[in-house]
Amino acid sequence: MELWTSEHIMTLLPSLAVMLVIGFVLRLALKNKPVEVRIIPLQVLAVIIVLLEIGKQVLSLKQGYDLYHLPFHFCSLFIFSLPVMAFYRGKHCEVVRGVGAALCASLMLLMLIYPNLIYSAGNIREFFTNFFSFHTVAFHNVVMLAFVLIVALQLHAPAPKGEPKAAMLFTMGFCVVSATMAQLLKTNYANYYSCNIPPLEAVRLSLQDVLGYGVTQALYILIVSALNVLFVLGSYWVYRGARALLAEKKKETTV
Repeated sequence: MELWTSEHIMTLLPSLAVMLVIGFVLRLALKNKPVEVRIIPLQVLAVIIVLLEIGKQVLSLKQGYDLYHLPFHFCSLFIFSLPVMAFYRGKHCEVVRGVGAALCASLMLLMLIYPNLIYSAGNIREFFTNFFSFHTVAFHNVVMLAFVLIVALQLHAPAPKGEPKAAMLFTMGFCVVSATMAQLLKTNYANYYSCNIPPLEAVRLSLQDVLGYGVTQALYILIVSALNVLFVLGSYWVYRGARALLAEKKKETTV
């Protein structure tokens, strides 16, 4: 259970530094612009996310489709949530942006804690030789950059009314779909069929010997779903807390 590999240290830390620089530069350039202008970089990233996914799906079809490439993973949510967040201008725009920010915050936090769970050292080594590895690494780094821009360009103002509930319901909906498809297709979407963390997978298998497959799997699905929901909500509140601290610091420097 290696949280960070040497490959992650050598690539992810410099990438994060570059993202912060990009966010800082764009903030200086666009801070006085209306949100319609400030959101353009996020729209560009949303288009890139969709194009990356289209490329993956086309190549998978050409090679003989792999069911694992269906968009039922947690990070597949960004294929839909980022474009909607970037382009939607309807009545519930702020709530939509709140959900998008919560999901991006979740990935950013998980990448800071356990990047080896998101993509492996092998994916990093194959970045220039295998499109699927390139897609995996690039996709998640684009989402991290999106989160940096959401904060740096102030594309969302956190509000307690409606946003936590919307994030919770959205994540619960994802859990139902992903868990169902994982069982039907016997494919490990979002860790719903088995666990990618070896010690926890050993516990699941040992319980299966005692309780039977059906009961163990039902309990496992409930636990994974609860963890998904709690992690998204927790990430949202961490994000809100960080935004509040930044706002307070800004007030202190202007006094």
